Parts: sequence; structure tokens; C-alpha cells
Amino acid sequence: MNKKLIGFITILGIALILASCQSKTKNQENTVSQKDIGLSEKQVESKINVQQNGKNNQYAVNLTSGELTTKTTGKVLTDTDCAADNKGVSRCKSNIRLANGKVIKVISPHNMEYYRCFNIGEKVNVIPGKDGQTYIQVKTSSKAS
Repeated sequence: MNKKLIGFITILGIALILASCQSKTKNQENTVSQKDIGLSEKQVESKINVQQNGKNNQYAVNLTSGELTTKTTGKVLTDTDCAADNKGVSRCKSNIRLANGKVIKVISPHNMEYYRCFNIGEKVNVIPGKDGQTYIQVKTSSKAS
């Protein structure tokens, strides 16, 4: 009886240790995927005129997830959370699938009164800037209608 009890306690202990390790790994993965790898929102907005972001069909954006090393094309998957602040600036969150199949997440600060949001399914150019900035260039007019 003692051997069975010791065996049961040992197995239970191993199971708890494994569950604890797996939980820590998942938490670390979630932390990494949520980490902002681009410039901060404040840094992005300090470099641009937010009211004119989107002019000439190009938007400066905050890259919040994913990696971008060279200019590429992409397809807009989502464009959400576009409520404007008291200055009329929206900070729309978008997922964009790159030509290599990977998905990046960006936030685009712009005034929807002047320059439109991204359209779902829209093909765009995604451009890393030399200044750490990321740019999204739409292929059709960015003017609000």
C-alpha cells in the first residue's frame, strides 16, 4: 500500500511540474507576441502631422506585431477600433498579411474626415523607413469621400 501511495504522489507531482512549465511557456509566448516591436505610438505621432497622415496615399503607422525588413506587398485583413478622439484622430488597428504569408499588426493614426481607413481586402505596399518608421502605401486614393 505504501508503494502505491508513493507512486501515486510521485506521478501527481510530476504532472503538476509539467503543467506549471507548460503554463509558463504559454505566458512567455503571449508576452512576446504582444510586445510592441516598432516605434511607440508617441514616437510615431511626434514625427508626423497626424491630421495629414494618409496624404499622397501613404500612412505612417505604428508596427505593433510582426517583423518587416524589406519593402513588400500585403493585403489588409482587418481595420478596427476607428473611433476618433477629441481632435478627430482615429487610431485604427489593422492586420495585414504580407507577401511571405506572415501577418503584421499596425495602428494607423489619421483623421478620417480627410483620409480614409484601409479597406478589407485592399492590396497595399508595406515599407520600412530608415527612421524606424513603418509606412503603408495604398494603391487607390486615400482621400475620404
